[in-house]
Amino acid sequence: MLRMPAFDVLRPTSVDEAVALRRQHPASRYVAGGTDLLPNLKHGLDAPTHLVSLSHVEGLAQITATDEAIRIGARTTIHTLATDPIVQTELPGLAQAASTIAGPQHRRMGTLGGNVLLDTRCLFYNQTEAWRTAVGFCLKKDGQWCHVIGSPKACVAAQSSDSVPMLIALGATVHFATPDGPAEIELSSLFTTDGRRESHRTVPAEALLTEVVVPRPRPGHRSVYRKVRARNAVDYPQLSVAFAGTFDGTTCQSLRVVLGAMLPQPKVLKGSETLVGTEITDEAATAFAERAFKQARPQPQIHGDPEWRRHLARVETYRGLLELRPAS
Repeated sequence: MLRMPAFDVLRPTSVDEAVALRRQHPASRYVAGGTDLLPNLKHGLDAPTHLVSLSHVEGLAQITATDEAIRIGARTTIHTLATDPIVQTELPGLAQAASTIAGPQHRRMGTLGGNVLLDTRCLFYNQTEAWRTAVGFCLKKDGQWCHVIGSPKACVAAQSSDSVPMLIALGATVHFATPDGPAEIELSSLFTTDGRRESHRTVPAEALLTEVVVPRPRPGHRSVYRKVRARNAVDYPQLSVAFAGTFDGTTCQSLRVVLGAMLPQPKVLKGSETLVGTEITDEAATAFAERAFKQARPQPQIHGDPEWRRHLARVETYRGLLELRPAS
């Protein structure tokens, strides 16, 4: 039986109080739904002295739309994100991505903030403490060697969130409360190429994600999310592809395609401008899918042979483009 480590729970009622408590206790962690954090504690991947609960913090669980943007509070549950009429109508790819996360119970507990800030995952990290001890630990925690690439130089644990590739494709920004005041950055710049917890995000540890802001889609907007996983529920992605574009009739006016679950940061595919100003024909989709294959560099840090996952980048990019294009 896996045992939970001892910790105290702090219950702030405001964002400022939560940030102050997180800074006051450097070994603490924020917790909202806890669907990723609590299993990690049982596996001995973390041992915080305190958990700063966000369940009583006001103003973090709303979805609002203005002329300029759709604003989604960080404590919005994944279930709400998947079923909210605003998201389903304006950002269908995001609702689609949210609906694929874990299982129904997880989606009712887990939050958007937790999914955006999901810790990177690896077959050599997300194991019990006894298992990790047997292999001599790894570069991400307690060790000096990355077993995936056979080197002490880099951790390649995968950013495996479903919401993140889609939000990057949509041009989202993320808003944080920090001890030095509010901060806003593009979501695409939040992640680094280093998969270790202390290094894989560009904001300080005590920063509290308060909301995700997506620019209001223009007329003709379409978005699609494709996910590869071993089972059709619960599992994290072995590969994901997010698409967001605008169309004038059947002519593509803009396009962004993002690959996920390969490396510590999602990859925005290069070359999408070749489809802008044209119709996405079967032949054009095939050619761009080949670009995706050439740019994909999955590592053996999650389930699924890397070459198979790389091939699926080609397959799912092609399928996603056909799903994205308007009917002629």
